[in-house]
Amino acid sequence: MKKLFFLLIAANGALSALAQQSQPPKETNKYRDDMLPRWVFDVNLMGGVLTHDVTTTNAVLDYNKALSSSSISGVKFNNGLSYGGNAQIGFFFDNKSHFGIGTGLMYLMQTGDYTMDKYQVQYQSTDANGNVFRQIITAPGTVKETSKITNISIPLMLKYKHRFTRKSGITADAGIVYNASFKNNYTTDAKFNYEAIYRHVNGPNGITTVYDNGATPGNTDLVITEKQFTATNPGGDVANYFTNQRNIGYNVGWGVEPNQKKGNVKMVQSSVGFMFAPAYSLYLTDKVALNIGGYYLYQMFTHAPSGAKLTDKVGDYNSFLSNATTTVANSFGGNIGMRFYFGKFADRDKDGVPNRFDKCPWTPGVKEFDGCPDSDGDGIPDSQDSCVDVPGLKHFHGCPDSDGDGIPNYDDACPYQAGPAKTMGCPDTDGDGLTDNEDKCPNEAGPLSNNGCPIPPPPPPPLPDPKPVHEHSMNEPILFEVGKAKISEVSLPILAEAIMEMNTHENAFIMIDGHTDITGGNVINDALSYRRANAVRKYLIDMGGNPKRMIAVGHGSREPVADNNTVEGRAKNRRVIMTLRHR
Repeated sequence: MKKLFFLLIAANGALSALAQQSQPPKETNKYRDDMLPRWVFDVNLMGGVLTHDVTTTNAVLDYNKALSSSSISGVKFNNGLSYGGNAQIGFFFDNKSHFGIGTGLMYLMQTGDYTMDKYQVQYQSTDANGNVFRQIITAPGTVKETSKITNISIPLMLKYKHRFTRKSGITADAGIVYNASFKNNYTTDAKFNYEAIYRHVNGPNGITTVYDNGATPGNTDLVITEKQFTATNPGGDVANYFTNQRNIGYNVGWGVEPNQKKGNVKMVQSSVGFMFAPAYSLYLTDKVALNIGGYYLYQMFTHAPSGAKLTDKVGDYNSFLSNATTTVANSFGGNIGMRFYFGKFADRDKDGVPNRFDKCPWTPGVKEFDGCPDSDGDGIPDSQDSCVDVPGLKHFHGCPDSDGDGIPNYDDACPYQAGPAKTMGCPDTDGDGLTDNEDKCPNEAGPLSNNGCPIPPPPPPPLPDPKPVHEHSMNEPILFEVGKAKISEVSLPILAEAIMEMNTHENAFIMIDGHTDITGGNVINDALSYRRANAVRKYLIDMGGNPKRMIAVGHGSREPVADNNTVEGRAKNRRVIMTLRHR
């Protein structure tokens, strides 16, 4: 049992190593194990070499008052072969479908030769007439049993598999084997010499026989041995002599073969074993794979010894295994089989789309988008939806435009009131440049100084001399990260300079021009460039700048200043340029 325990530890370590080497499946891997059905039916053919280690009781002790000079050697096993097969049904239970369990039936036919090199025993026996005598039995050569063993077992396997490509993978079974049946059908070529020594003594009732266990027979003993016959009959027919003596009634014979050369011995106690079977898998289809590999099988059979003598009366014979206590069998060799996958294809996220067709197998989704989710139900998959929790419009990447003014809510200062883009989505009913939410006279145009309400026009002043318009561009652009409109801290000094310029020139106004690189499409880039320009405008307003003197414009990716094919060029193109204009 210690050997079995260590083998189980070793197999568990091997399977753990295989599991550690396998990486979590990627969404794009079309050949993951979890795309296959979880149920399998395995049919395997096995063939290899076989060894047996047989432990028996001390056969000498089976004989009554055996002399210490008796010698019976142990049982050996040679020329062992094992072939057969097994059928198992299994289920892979983990999320990645790498590990499973299985059981079934294994049937093996095994052959080999049991041998005993030396057999010589002298013991007390009684003949058919009740006479006590010394029986001497000797095997003139090696005693051999040619065996055919039928072995039926029930495997309880831990299964592992890993599919690398569409066509190839590995699989391995390791676990306990419950040995349900062991039957040894043997044929023997044994021959035995049966000799006898009768010692006669005078007793109360006349001459009787007793057991003579002395080293040298007495002068009055009846000695029916080959040595005694050849000493008194040189050149005589030993076999014929012993046949005549047997006909008289003595239990003797020379070179006698068993009356029954064939027989069988069954295992009377069940036991357990261990099997490890790794293999290479060739996938013929997603439901059929050819497995080619090897196997190692350890089995330990226990027996209840019968105490039967190998031979006693002339012509009797009992198998070596009649007095075996344990038989340890080790077999290893090649394995070839077929694996059939059946049942529904796996659906890990339970969204009704099998893993093999599911582009998002780890997240429940909808069939329309190949198993990928649409959390807000707006008909745009989450992977393409910038507002996954709020229903929106496709041309705004899934984000809403609640007031329908063509400006998405995230860019609309008045998301529930329709307004133009130039006022960030807020309405300006009277068109005076002051949005309705800040205009005290929203239906009548008026200046900012009068909170949007009209005032009588002053007398026209004398026309001044025309003055040229002066433009002053800020030295440094304000740069942004990819896809973002957030102002970085390094740009704050530039904005502070712009505030100072505006305060210095009361009639000046600032043009704020936003730009992007070519990473996104025109729709995305146009909106993003405006958001960047507007972020700068909003910051200047928050710093005390007059919103009437600021104009934010988005140019998208149409006015690059550097090569958009390089990382450095694209970084320079993600910018906002401020230009101070005054008369």
